[in-house]
Amino acid sequence: MPSSTFLNLPQEKQEKLLEAATREFSSRPFNEASINQIIKEAGIPRGSFYMYFQDKEDLFRYLLRGYVDQMVMVIEELLLRRKGDIFQALLDLYDYLEAKSGAQHLGEMGAMARILHCNQGMQKTGLMGMLDPCAILERLKGAVNPDLLDLRQERDLGDILGILLSTTVPMVYAGLQSGAAPGTRERLENVLNILRRGMGKTPPEN
Repeated sequence: MPSSTFLNLPQEKQEKLLEAATREFSSRPFNEASINQIIKEAGIPRGSFYMYFQDKEDLFRYLLRGYVDQMVMVIEELLLRRKGDIFQALLDLYDYLEAKSGAQHLGEMGAMARILHCNQGMQKTGLMGMLDPCAILERLKGAVNPDLLDLRQERDLGDILGILLSTTVPMVYAGLQSGAAPGTRERLENVLNILRRGMGKTPPEN
């Protein structure tokens, strides 16, 4: 996480550093990205950078956490449009991110797509780990329509959201990659349909 020194900078200076980092991390893999190039573009001394962040990884994680937060906001908006239907909202999220994956000028989600495309070796399930999973679930709970889910006890909503996110996020992640494998969306839709209807079946009586 950035230091209080960074957080107390004027917004314009914070954005200048983060924009320089976005350009660097979206043009080459993390291991090849250069702090020297970032601070050169941001116009700050090297010593100042280390007053703001511990190292390159600290900056990278902070940058992606911000983009993941934006993704959660998109899910919330999609849930609102779909009247709380989490299954349809997750499919819409795939379509939204796939459309952004080749974008060069479509804002923060396009920036995240470019960074992830440049770092395809990144663990896919690590995306949601950029934020506190519990915090994500709490934010989404209020936007999900409970009448569309088979809730039988108080904890069911949180558990259902956890299952849905952990199961579908790796496939949704593919929507961020240009040239996603054919059939990725169809497979996601099928998985969501299975989860919607349930997987269990009452065995026949002997």
